[in-house]
Amino acid sequence: MKKFVFSALTLCAMLPAAQAACTFNTSTVESIREIVTASGGWPISDAQCAVLNAKKLSLQVSGDATVLDGVSVAWAAVTLIDSSSRVKADAGRTSTYVNTKKASIDVANEMLVSAVKDSLAQLDFNKAAAEIEAYKAKNKARR
Repeated sequence: MKKFVFSALTLCAMLPAAQAACTFNTSTVESIREIVTASGGWPISDAQCAVLNAKKLSLQVSGDATVLDGVSVAWAAVTLIDSSSRVKADAGRTSTYVNTKKASIDVANEMLVSAVKDSLAQLDFNKAAAEIEAYKAKNKARR
């Protein structure tokens, strides 16, 4: 019984840490933030989040979801940007979705989330962070 109680207490003590999500800064419009948040949040790993926070970077996301002439369309572009200097990495990824069979803003919004996920999955956070550091060092050397 003591082992069971100890195991249960140990598990309960670990739950808040396991459930706590890493927080980071984003640079995007409110409509994208709302759509992504409603679908479960930004799909980045703890390692990617750690890069953002350690280097004081923000995740920059642009994109749109719409219906044009009976076609659902969505696209997203992601990269990293320095939170204070606003230096942006060239390394970025873009994804586009088109659905000619279902024309609705709900479908377009779902495709926007997929485009964000796909773009983030392809983005090399370490490479983008290194680019920003190199640009900042080059700019500092010019002064």
